[in-house]
Amino acid sequence: MSSLLASQFHRLSLRLSRRCFSHTSIACEEIIVTTSSTSTTTTTTTSSDNVTFDQQLTRSNKGPSTTRNYPPYQVTENLTMPELNRIRTTPTLMTFYGGNPIHENNMNHLRSLLRKYQYLPTKSLSDEELQVRKFLGYEAYKERTQSGTRVKKIHYRDLISSLNRLRVIDSQLMPVEVIDTLENYYSTSVNKTALSKKLKSLDEFGRAQSQAKRKAALAKIYLVRGEGSIMINGKSAVEYFTNVYARKNLVYPFQVVGQEGQYNVFAEVSGGGYTGQSEAVMYAIAKALVVFNPLLKPRLSKAGLMTSDARVVERKKPGKVKARKSPTWVKR
Repeated sequence: MSSLLASQFHRLSLRLSRRCFSHTSIACEEIIVTTSSTSTTTTTTTSSDNVTFDQQLTRSNKGPSTTRNYPPYQVTENLTMPELNRIRTTPTLMTFYGGNPIHENNMNHLRSLLRKYQYLPTKSLSDEELQVRKFLGYEAYKERTQSGTRVKKIHYRDLISSLNRLRVIDSQLMPVEVIDTLENYYSTSVNKTALSKKLKSLDEFGRAQSQAKRKAALAKIYLVRGEGSIMINGKSAVEYFTNVYARKNLVYPFQVVGQEGQYNVFAEVSGGGYTGQSEAVMYAIAKALVVFNPLLKPRLSKAGLMTSDARVVERKKPGKVKARKSPTWVKR
């Protein structure tokens, strides 16, 4: 009897060991080979029944998967600098983290040009040349930089100062990149008056035309090369101006440049007296001489002939005999 019980107990232990071994064993893959007359196919399948015991236990104990999918780490140890620059996000401007990135970038560019071309010869510009092309105004520059109130007037003055230092480089030696930079900052609104002054030239008959004012007088003249005759309103200067002082005013511009008797003058004057008319013709002759030869302008300007005298007669006041003269005081 005891031997029978021992044999049954031994069989039960073998069954339990086999079952535990099947649960803890690694799942096997079944290989199914199918052969036909035309082709041979090999298929590998994994049965859901061959899952390990630990995997079944994990699935039963845990609920839905709560793990997060993280992106893979970027390995940058073995990358070169060009590859890093291609991967790295960089600002468009070197001054991106400054207070005024666009303005500071502009100033850095201008300073680099000044350092690069600091030894080029320069020349002084006249007032008319400066008026022909003007730089952007303060408000227009603020709109271009899109910096709002961060661009102060002191920043704008620094910009204009740098541009003027580049502008005085001799035009014959000015580099192309300096010209392009200056063109980028010129104002689009053109001073028509300055352009008209700059573009004055002789007409098809070889005449220089000009006009000038003095007090209430207006003079329009034509200047041509000739033997030195002066006609005013169809009369000679001696007939029209009987006053010697007035006739001296007419020849004064020719005396300044040393070209007496080389030009003929045809003038039309109106308004004012003989002093105003003669001085108006004098200023007009000086302007016409510059049309013939622009190199005469400094000499005429030094003599005070390029700017008309703007003084006019002071008006009479009530209670006065003239502008300031009081009536004669009488005791009774």
